[in-house]
Amino acid sequence: MREMASGRESGFGIRDSTAAAVMVPCIVLALLSVWWTVAGLWPPDEVTLSEAVATRNNAEALRLIRLGADPNEASRVRGGLLTSDYDVAVTPVEAAVGAQRADLLRMLLANGATIDEREMRVLRCYEQLRRDSGVREVLGEGPATDCAGVSLPGERAGR
Repeated sequence: MREMASGRESGFGIRDSTAAAVMVPCIVLALLSVWWTVAGLWPPDEVTLSEAVATRNNAEALRLIRLGADPNEASRVRGGLLTSDYDVAVTPVEAAVGAQRADLLRMLLANGATIDEREMRVLRCYEQLRRDSGVREVLGEGPATDCAGVSLPGERAGR
């Protein structure tokens, strides 16, 4: 075996010091990859179904429904999403109307959300404040809605 002035050669013709310099970053990256796989890059979202809809997160909303979230149950939405600075408690369909997302409204209806006459009146009044033709199309054209005395989602305090 030959010896060189700066170090020994490995059996592959690479000096030991060069091999170590290449291997250390590779090992560090491999360990970080394992950590990211196990721990994740960032913590999971802790959101309600209504909040997932309000943030326009279709995938999270569908995931929550598949995990058993009730698409008819009102839940908290943080301030700044549907209102300027306070939490509100809304149903997922109200959140979809508030976020002006006809696609999410359709998805909720296809996955068990129901709209009774009282809720339809609330939704039509809410849509009048946030005009969206896609949402109006999903809700359907009905007779002119009298919104006097209707408590809109943004007016209700959160839970």
